This record gives sequence, structure tokens and C-alpha cells, in this order.
Amino acid sequence: MKIQKIQASDTLALRKKILRPDFSLEQCNYPGDSDISTYHLGCMINNDLSGIVSIYKRSSEDLHSGIGYQIRAMATCEKVRGQGVGLKLLREAENMAFNLGADYVWANARATAIGFYVKAGYKVIGKEFHVDGVGAHFIVYRTNQLN
Repeated sequence: MKIQKIQASDTLALRKKILRPDFSLEQCNYPGDSDISTYHLGCMINNDLSGIVSIYKRSSEDLHSGIGYQIRAMATCEKVRGQGVGLKLLREAENMAFNLGADYVWANARATAIGFYVKAGYKVIGKEFHVDGVGAHFIVYRTNQLN
């Protein structure tokens, strides 16, 4: 299992397949994907892209003061679920953000993934909200434990 930087275009097939199956490939391009402060990571297993995550420099004073990075479009292939791929991707994204000066990381987490984020040390903020065509979400965040 190897985590490495990838291009935004490399994430599209998994975004569509896992996160947005009812959307077109073009609709799986997210605002900010091409920003210089955005990074995309992929997990390679036997030369197959088996998981993805993207991080965007986006602060939210409603969550925490300082510099924030949003974790978005995290997905793992069904065949590797339960093998630690998601946690490894999440930790790598967090480390990258914190090394870039983030005070906290946050995400709009699917309701079905809340247990994963809580187990990884995230706090759930606010009430459930709905993303059209995607489903129920909660905001989660975690501060930089190094500060």
C-alpha cells in the first residue's frame, strides 16, 4: 500500500463510481480542484488506485480560528474496505495539511461515515444536513495536535 500525490483528473473515476454514481464524470470535478493550494492523494495497491482523498485550503471561522483545510472526496474501493486504506489516506491528508500550516482540518462527512471520523479523533459539529443527490452529512473537524 503506497500513498502518493496524484492529479485531480486521476480522482474522477473513483469519485463517480463510489461517491456520485448518479452524476456525470464532469460533475465529479469540484470547485478548487485545480487550485495551487489543493492536493490530491491516492492509495496504490498492486498498481491499482484503490482509494482517494483531496484537501483544499479552506478555513471556517464557525469551526475554529486559524488556517483550515477541508478534506473532501475521500473514497475507497469496496475490495479494500476494512484494510485500513481509508485511515491511512486520512492520516496522510491530515499530516500534509498540518505540515502546510493548518490549525485544523474539517470535512462534510456522510452520515454513514460518522463512526469512522469519530474513531479517528474528529468532533461532530451541528446538526445533520442534506447534500442534493448525495445524502445526509455532518460537519466534522480535528485540530492540529502538534500545536
